[in-house]
Amino acid sequence: MSSNNAKQAPPAPQLVAHRGVPAELPENTIIGYDAALQAGAQYVELDIQLTADGIPVLYHDADTLRVSGVPGSLLTRSLAQVRELRASFPARFGERHKDTPIPSLTEFGELIARWPEVTAFVELKRASLGHFGRPGMVDAVITTLRAVRTQVVLISFDDEALAYASATHGVRIGWVLPEWSAANRARAEALAPQYLFSDTKILPARRREIWRGPWRWAAYVVDDPRQALALPARGVDLVETDCIIDMLQNPVLAERARHG
Repeated sequence: MSSNNAKQAPPAPQLVAHRGVPAELPENTIIGYDAALQAGAQYVELDIQLTADGIPVLYHDADTLRVSGVPGSLLTRSLAQVRELRASFPARFGERHKDTPIPSLTEFGELIARWPEVTAFVELKRASLGHFGRPGMVDAVITTLRAVRTQVVLISFDDEALAYASATHGVRIGWVLPEWSAANRARAEALAPQYLFSDTKILPARRREIWRGPWRWAAYVVDDPRQALALPARGVDLVETDCIIDMLQNPVLAERARHG
């Protein structure tokens, strides 16, 4: 009876480490991704900005105040100047991670190369795309990740940057939906990405309302195991979480994953 029930239970979604393990360690850092990978994460997500001299680094905001505790713009600092900042997230962690460096994309590529079965969703942030131009940013990221490109999926809210990346470099892409609309459905069908990402707040509650296409659906950000387990019934394959370690260790999620 228990075996039959397990087989009939909805499958568990595949979990994505959103910015590493930001619930426990500073986001977009090597220590965060290393912790996620050591815990068994098969998918990770990271954010990319460019420095003033065009070097891709892991950083979510264009402004440096939230992550590094100092005012200013990351985009106007050279890599050497960015190296003087820290990814400490002082409002959350205080002084605990005051020496945590901001990693370059090259350093992340070296880390992920040691985990060849892992997929990295690399988000191109709109601030850098607007400041440096789509081709310049896409080319810089692809060049940096050339050695691990088979593990990489470029994602962005900017569908034109993704179209360029797909046509020019042949990489896998994932579009992050800015909103749920008929116009964006048409844009998704024209782009035909391998993945579509949606905020859970705008995702339809009914499976039949979710758009069908050549893509897999990913939803963000979910830290409640019960909410994560409900999403496959709505057509979602992957779930981004800030609590990847706790989610991977959740017994119900783990049991569903084994029988999925």
